[in-house]
Amino acid sequence: MRKLLGPTVTIITLFGCLILAEISLVFFAPVPDPYMEYKQECILNQFIKSEFPPNYSAVTEVEEGLSGLKGPNVFSTDNMGFRGDYLVIPKPANEFRIFMVGGSTTECFYLDDSQAINAILQQYLQNHVSSELSIKVYNAGKSGDSSDDHISMLVHRIVHLEPDMIIVFSGINDLTRSIFNYDYLHYVKASREKYSTMLLFRFLMTEFQIPRRLYYALKKISPTDREILQEVPLKSRYKVLVKLQKSKPVSEEKPRADTKSYATNLKTIVGVAKAHNIRLIFMTQQTTWNSSVDPNAKNWHWMLYRGRGETSYHEEFMDKSLESLNEVMRQISREYSIPIYDLSKPLPKSLEFFYDDVHFNVKGASFVGKELGKYILQSGLIPYSLQLTTVPLRSTAATGAAR
Repeated sequence: MRKLLGPTVTIITLFGCLILAEISLVFFAPVPDPYMEYKQECILNQFIKSEFPPNYSAVTEVEEGLSGLKGPNVFSTDNMGFRGDYLVIPKPANEFRIFMVGGSTTECFYLDDSQAINAILQQYLQNHVSSELSIKVYNAGKSGDSSDDHISMLVHRIVHLEPDMIIVFSGINDLTRSIFNYDYLHYVKASREKYSTMLLFRFLMTEFQIPRRLYYALKKISPTDREILQEVPLKSRYKVLVKLQKSKPVSEEKPRADTKSYATNLKTIVGVAKAHNIRLIFMTQQTTWNSSVDPNAKNWHWMLYRGRGETSYHEEFMDKSLESLNEVMRQISREYSIPIYDLSKPLPKSLEFFYDDVHFNVKGASFVGKELGKYILQSGLIPYSLQLTTVPLRSTAATGAAR
């Protein structure tokens, strides 16, 4: 018995330490479940696949060399998981409520809460309307989201929150999904491997923080290219992404743009907005690809490689493919009389406004927020009776039926 006492005490002590460590990590330094996406597939009524949790907060940092960015910055969400002020339910009678929907260019992850597009737009509009009206702009943008995700967010959540206006800023992620031949019909193909005994064991183990850290530690040793491209860490690592892109040979293949599916999804968004009497604005996507004004822009391109195959694309070809999606948005705008802020026209393809292929720096977000605000006021999308002054529209981006 004495011989067993020592090992027993050791095992109990070790077990106790593991429990204490697990509890500490859960409360003070949790990491996300790497298999959450697969686990959620087993949950019924999973209507919104991509969202931020309510009352989320993180401090982001940026690496040296990124044009027009400084850190650290605070990224946070409100009580409903949107970037912006506390969302009151039911909506106050004097509130004009706007939602911005899009991907990472809307999200502005590495910009501080006060510097993101929604904050700039909210402040600009508030400065130009009567004090009797409270302008609130909520940011529902999330990295990787495309037009089908926007539909899900709109129909299952935003329309229930009494929006007066919805701004849809999309295109870049639909291009990426087109390149991967994404199935917009959303047929789910079952896989034996997905539900194998080994994977179920992994599901069980990653319910705990310690195994999750072991998983991520192993992944850091040999991550796939696609995992590197899709990860959005709290500290930026664009130099790594640029290096990865430049290590790939350039293909002569032109990237696919699924204009038909994109048009269908935009029409669905139009229908939802019209059915609920919500003002809708489209925004086209701008990039620094194929720039004629800033030769240094190409030094920060990483999105020319999307992780499909072992080659990247010519920036000229990527620019044309994205522009084909922008043109679809313009056509839908004309067909259904939807105001469109055509961002791809006035914003120079320059590191003065961007820090990489497509993401705004502080100056870029400020420019877009203010110019979008001018367009909204000039177009009468907020009643003139509530405006303090008439705002001249200097930007050439204003197009669409409300012009």
